[in-house]
Amino acid sequence: MRILIVEDEVFIALDLEMQLMDLGHEVVGIAACKATAIELARAQAPDLALVDLHLARQTSGAEAAAVMRADLGIPSIIVSGSLHELTEVDIAAIAPVAMLGKPFSPVKLHAAVQRVAQNATLRAEGTE
Repeated sequence: MRILIVEDEVFIALDLEMQLMDLGHEVVGIAACKATAIELARAQAPDLALVDLHLARQTSGAEAAAVMRADLGIPSIIVSGSLHELTEVDIAAIAPVAMLGKPFSPVKLHAAVQRVAQNATLRAEGTE
């Protein structure tokens, strides 16, 4: 699975990248702000985005995830220590596959990513 990481904390982004690569996924890029996230999503067409809510330049991960979902059809997993800040409107716009509160275990990350992979396989087979 091709995954875009949207996270402004460098060490967290690199840790996520290593975890995903260890699970056999391809990380197509790391974006620290909303504009870069959308630009990379358009250029790389990932299968999934892992998105933090608070990004660099005081931009919104929720807004980035909503644009990626609505305009590009890219599902998101929200990974944030600020899940409580999401409104019902935000959640409806993003339609996240999962929401993981930081810190989370590699097991939870793997399970969430696997759900996306299984759903994609079911859609491709037409059995969803």
